[in-house]
Amino acid sequence: MTSRNLVQGERSTDDKNSNSLYYDVDITNKSDNVNDLDENNLSTLNTLKSVEYVSDEHQHKPNIRKRNHYIDQLPEQTDLRVPADSSITNRKSLLKTLHQMLPIWVSQIFHKNISSTDDFSDSISATTIKQKHIPKQKSPSSSSSSVSLTSKKSICSFKCKHFFSVLFILFCLLYLLLYIRPEYGVTMFGIVESILKKYNLTSEEYRLRPGEIMAKYRRPSMPVIIVPGIISTALEMWNGKKCTKGRFRQRFWTSIQMVTTFGSDHLCWLEHLSLNITNWEDPIAIKLRPVLGMSAADYVFPGYWLWSKVLENLADLGYDTANLLSLGYDWRLPPQMLEERDGYFTQLKFYVEFMRKKHNKKVALISHSMGTNYVFYFLRWVTENSNNSEWIDDNIEAFLNVGGPLLGTSKAFSSVLSGEMKDTSILGDLGRNILGRVLGKLVVFPRFFRSLGSIPSMFPKGGPNIWSHCTDNKGDKMLTFSKNVYDGFAKTLIHLRKKCEEEISYKDGFDSILEEIYTKPELMEKIMTSNHSVNEFYTVLKKLAPRYMQLVEKYYNFDDNASRMKQNKNETLNNSNLFWKKDDRTWTNPLVAPLPMSKHLKIYCMYGYIKEPMTECGYQYGFYSYVDHCSSALLLFNTSATNPNENLKKGVYLGAGDATVSLVSLGYMCAGPWKQKGSELNPQSVKTIIREYIHKTTTFDILTTKLEDSLRGGPYAVTHVELLGNRDFLEDMLIIVSEPIPGTHPTNLKVNDNNVKEDRIYSNIKELSKEIMKADGYKIS
Repeated sequence: MTSRNLVQGERSTDDKNSNSLYYDVDITNKSDNVNDLDENNLSTLNTLKSVEYVSDEHQHKPNIRKRNHYIDQLPEQTDLRVPADSSITNRKSLLKTLHQMLPIWVSQIFHKNISSTDDFSDSISATTIKQKHIPKQKSPSSSSSSVSLTSKKSICSFKCKHFFSVLFILFCLLYLLLYIRPEYGVTMFGIVESILKKYNLTSEEYRLRPGEIMAKYRRPSMPVIIVPGIISTALEMWNGKKCTKGRFRQRFWTSIQMVTTFGSDHLCWLEHLSLNITNWEDPIAIKLRPVLGMSAADYVFPGYWLWSKVLENLADLGYDTANLLSLGYDWRLPPQMLEERDGYFTQLKFYVEFMRKKHNKKVALISHSMGTNYVFYFLRWVTENSNNSEWIDDNIEAFLNVGGPLLGTSKAFSSVLSGEMKDTSILGDLGRNILGRVLGKLVVFPRFFRSLGSIPSMFPKGGPNIWSHCTDNKGDKMLTFSKNVYDGFAKTLIHLRKKCEEEISYKDGFDSILEEIYTKPELMEKIMTSNHSVNEFYTVLKKLAPRYMQLVEKYYNFDDNASRMKQNKNETLNNSNLFWKKDDRTWTNPLVAPLPMSKHLKIYCMYGYIKEPMTECGYQYGFYSYVDHCSSALLLFNTSATNPNENLKKGVYLGAGDATVSLVSLGYMCAGPWKQKGSELNPQSVKTIIREYIHKTTTFDILTTKLEDSLRGGPYAVTHVELLGNRDFLEDMLIIVSEPIPGTHPTNLKVNDNNVKEDRIYSNIKELSKEIMKADGYKIS
């Protein structure tokens, strides 16, 4: 047997400051006789008796050299310790053990493939043994077994790593092949499809889009104009400050360009996206304008669709740019300024007339979210500004209101009060701290939302009679505070104001939003020791934000006393001096401005219904002075407030709806006043149809379910935006705007020209509407 001598290795330059003890293997001595070992080698063996591995203090050194740590690379189950018993007589067994260890050391070094010094340090720390009493020597058989297990483990790890590397390379080659020869992909897809069909793992139901299915039996019947909702139209920069140099006509809203702009300078991005908070006009040296065409509203950014599924299904049916138009707009403006600055409603009127004359067919208007409020404004605007009293009957066939907040949404209130909504409450206090670190001031959020002149068009309308039905608990809890917490709060507010003045010197004084709070300590205490209904919320905003509310009232009228006109039907028809005819501030309020005098117009109210409480109905607020009270928003959601009995979660009261707009706002007008015979809000009895959609659970189909759909609830999602991709909604929409192809007889369509004009209701909106109308003094027919 060839003996291996252990000699103390020389310290490397990297380890000059290290006290670790390391050993290299000297194989120059070929003697088989243990007695031939010289004194130096025997000294080395004696040293091994008391030392196991490297000392602890150096186990995380970043520049440890692998060649000096063979011993440290051994697995924990491998016993390499030299027996401490001085009565050892068989030195051959010792050398035999060391001889068996050498291949393992080499295996650990060359097969473990330690990729970095951090990995190496981790392996050292996992096997480091302190200087301590060394147990008895293991038997040769035990050592041999341990060595065998270690060898197998190392080889397995080596093979596994190479297996995944090869697998990754094969995947890349396959992707490259399919990119070069796409027809191979079709063949492969067919093979996979046949296998899945054989074992019933896929379904024909979702293989084709609704438009592809209907294309065999139906064709376009009327031109279509789409009016997107808030934040659904891309905005591009036409003029900007220095931080936007080189970004002319780049998108500041939607697309990847928005993401990169936000990532590089979020404060610059926010400044350019905001309007002037004092008049809702363009800020000095900043000009953003809406992108024209369908690409402005199809995707927010690649993978997150808005109108793309609607456009695609209409295209399946035969629509194109000749009979399909998406008319985007600057969704930051109030409707009056939208017409004054951009002539938007004049454009909409022109395109309706143009398509009507070109195709000799009346037009269908499809709107989503806030777009519904603006189309409702347009119907009144065109009625009052057109010389033809029958313009709507001559030009518009149907108005498809998709998820429209006709009576507003609670989050419009919370956004301008504190810049929060249900989506941000999930972040809690930790999220606030992070946002505060990133943006510097939490107050930028309410400032941003107050700079959008369109937000008040979605302020809740109708008073407690309506909004008390938002939650299951029958209570108007639009703005609440914890009981007995803010008694004597005025003194606290005065103290905080003085502290700010002492700590920080403001050139221009406090931010206007903070100033409105700090200068009214007694009023703040009065507000925070009471709960407030929807009408009282307006009062709170007028007191806390008087300058903002003066600007709001310039463009909107929310006078609840005007929400029920007292004239009878004949007076409504003949009295040309009705205030709403000349007050365009009421034209986004369906409780004040009636539907147009149309005999043939059909209005479809199409919205998702989620019975579980997921939609915002009100909020519980608190005062948070632990944030930077000199520069941050002070009134914030009380995210610690949760009460399942009241549907209160993280400071937000929840109810039924589509997770964004409440059920009463989505359906009350269509199920209540507009349905009521002789109602002054529908004097010509325009036909209204309710089409509700509920979520359907489907099994994941690898061939038909796209990742972008599965992440957003699947093909039957009914939440506010996802409804635009709901298959049931798409089928209804396509039936409404199309007509049968002569000679075809479809047998597998769930919807037809007859049943699509009937109500389909899953909720209790009819019962709610009757209860509300009765409380408002209607005579229920």
